[in-house]
Amino acid sequence: MRTIALLITCATPAVAQDLHLGLPIDCTLGDTCYIQNYVDTDPSEAVLDFQCGSLTYDGHKGTDFGLPSLSAMEAGVDVLASAAGTVRGVRNNMRDVLYTPDLAGEINGRDCGNGVVVAHESGWETQYCHMKEGSVTVVTGEQVGRGDVLGQVRGIA
Repeated sequence: MRTIALLITCATPAVAQDLHLGLPIDCTLGDTCYIQNYVDTDPSEAVLDFQCGSLTYDGHKGTDFGLPSLSAMEAGVDVLASAAGTVRGVRNNMRDVLYTPDLAGEINGRDCGNGVVVAHESGWETQYCHMKEGSVTVVTGEQVGRGDVLGQVRGIA
């Protein structure tokens, strides 16, 4: 089985204010994509998603979106800015491979893989991870609007 995933995380500011987020992937939830994992809200070694379920894993800090097939990823599925903001950082040159323990040294401190960080109003940030190598279309300092294309989803064999 092949899994295609996009992880989005959201860092909260010291004084949280509402931030309304759009879907960070150009798909129809429940039809052409699905939620693979949610944030783990349990601080212990147990797991708990926001619905008191187990669709997460210990310590997970984002929401993973999956595609139904590798062919869907190969066709190209865009990663979208969830809200307007300023691109704070970009990584676009990591290989599109499944990282196994023998490759751990290659990802040390770069677990997000290829990705984008966007700073929003009131101190919020969104981070878009596991994007296809070479697909990131934005640069640091660029202003993006909600729904703007940031890059594409990466497949994991």
